[in-house]
Amino acid sequence: MSPAPPHRPQKPSQLSLGFPAKEPTLDALLVTEANESALAVLGAPQSWPFPVICLLGPPRCGLSVLARAWCQEFGGSYHVAKEFSRLKSRGLAALASGFVAVDDADLVRKSENLLTLINSATAEGGHVLLTSKRHPSQWQTQSADLKSRLMALPVIEIGEPDEKMLMARLESAAERYFLKLDPEVIKYLVPRLELSYEAIEIFIEKLNDKVTEAGRAPSVPLAREVVEELGWADPDQRSML
Repeated sequence: MSPAPPHRPQKPSQLSLGFPAKEPTLDALLVTEANESALAVLGAPQSWPFPVICLLGPPRCGLSVLARAWCQEFGGSYHVAKEFSRLKSRGLAALASGFVAVDDADLVRKSENLLTLINSATAEGGHVLLTSKRHPSQWQTQSADLKSRLMALPVIEIGEPDEKMLMARLESAAERYFLKLDPEVIKYLVPRLELSYEAIEIFIEKLNDKVTEAGRAPSVPLAREVVEELGWADPDQRSML
């Protein structure tokens, strides 16, 4: 019997390249009237009137990016709601004297964790950033103590995009899909897209589908097709959206 051939590892069917995402920083973020007040507060935690503050913003405005940038700036720890809900007392105590961001804090199921963090940070000199799309007064909790703390929280807010922000967000959203928007495409879109972060994301997602189907780069005619399908073709309609 002839010997079995030596085992050779199978080659992967596809080469996978992982490029680590660059951590966001506060000073790298575009500043316009939509976010300048909020960014000024985030950049000066030593001036906060209370050690815990809530950052509000409309859907898809980038609250998570802002929270991570704030943590990057001040050496803080970033937590999503589900992860934060699983923390035990020892883990919460370790956070109390530092910088902590809890993203989508209104979705934290273990409300006693939020209450403990707020109380501990107040006692230990920490700084806590809570993000949410809803005002703290609307968060659901059975704890009267937590409810009173939430009602008293200082709140800062990201506004809907102005035209400067709209242009920048269009370009950055397109880059996530490896699309490049020429200046004439941006010029066509600015008076037609609703001034909302959701509208930007919806448009880019649909434009990417069109690019894939048509097999051609983004252009004004292709952008026009998407805009018309979304019912945003008339610039005069934007003020009514």
